[in-house]
Amino acid sequence: MISLIAIVSILSLTCFAKAPVAKGKTHSSLGNYVVENAVNPIVVDGKELKTYVVSYENSDMTVRVGIDKSSKTCTKYIVVSDELTVQYECNKRVFGVKKVDKEYQNDGFVTTDLNLNKSEYFHQKVLTQLEMTDLEHVTLISVYYPKLVKDYENVFAVK
Repeated sequence: MISLIAIVSILSLTCFAKAPVAKGKTHSSLGNYVVENAVNPIVVDGKELKTYVVSYENSDMTVRVGIDKSSKTCTKYIVVSDELTVQYECNKRVFGVKKVDKEYQNDGFVTTDLNLNKSEYFHQKVLTQLEMTDLEHVTLISVYYPKLVKDYENVFAVK
């Protein structure tokens, strides 16, 4: 009986971790996106970050978004895929993209210009000036992040 309870508990936790927490349209060839809680969090300086996984209807690629709230002045979102790593920041005035801070580089998170669409990068320096929740910021990232990758439609949309 105890074994059965343990198995049911583990299965329910696994199902909860993969349940969608947000969905939306990208208005691009990627189709719709789905945001789920990550099973394996992003780890920075030995600290596990609250992490979401974003998947796209027309792509096999996934994007992981780790939320770092250790700063008192702003929340940082570390966005990682096979193609590009960037950081979005939210302070009281704006939410937008930037290259990864040096504090994350020791853990292997570095923005390289090789796959970065610089024009789109500068367009995303300020995405909004509205106050939003973490999950609302992750949904914005889900729509805008792929456009930071050079030739993103060919890189991401492969299904």
